Amino acid sequence: MSVERLHEHRRLWAAKPVLARVYEPWMDALLAEAEPGARVLEVGAGPGFLSLRARARRPDLRITASDLHPLPWNSVAADAGRLPLANGSVQAVIGLDVLHHFASPAGFFREVARVLGDGGRLALVEPWITPLSWVVYRFFHQEDCRLSVDPWSPFPPGKDSFEGDAAVPWRIARDTPRERWRDLGLAPPRVRRLNAFAYVLSLGFRPGSLLPPPLASPAMALDRATAPLAPLTALRAVLT
Repeated sequence: MSVERLHEHRRLWAAKPVLARVYEPWMDALLAEAEPGARVLEVGAGPGFLSLRARARRPDLRITASDLHPLPWNSVAADAGRLPLANGSVQAVIGLDVLHHFASPAGFFREVARVLGDGGRLALVEPWITPLSWVVYRFFHQEDCRLSVDPWSPFPPGKDSFEGDAAVPWRIARDTPRERWRDLGLAPPRVRRLNAFAYVLSLGFRPGSLLPPPLASPAMALDRATAPLAPLTALRAVLT
């Protein structure tokens, strides 16, 4: 079922250009975290859109796209908790909407710490909980949004790879003490909240859109202009 959904996402992406437009700021935020010429690992590459953006915007990067499922457009099929990479072999690990799907976030963070070289960086764009986003994720999204979720054990064994909980990244960043991050081999994350009114109007990976293509740029400008309201309105965040 998960592989079928990834193929469907690629079909929607091709048929709905406004969707790629509203994702561009999130993808560019991730790519900006990589130093020039860096070896970069993308985890949870799924339908392969981030590596396409990287080739267009950051051809200097040596990027490897990995996903749990073997897919013809990605480079590697691997569990993000058991990466087939040598210690210290990459300078950056990036992911778009991936952390809130992991059954074992701690295993993922430890593995990232292992494959990153000195001074390496993990950057993720994830759902974020605010008064506005909670309503969106709780009532209008196909995934869970449990504010009381245990972020370190959010799912039972045998979950489908598409099963997610939007509250997981927020709980991890909000509630994890510095000592736990030290044990995982990473520094506590910096959080930058991102508004996503343009994304909401696009209807995401659903047929149809409430955002005509000519209005995509003004809607994205509104996202940027209302950044001071992001603690109340953000739907996404960059965790670095």
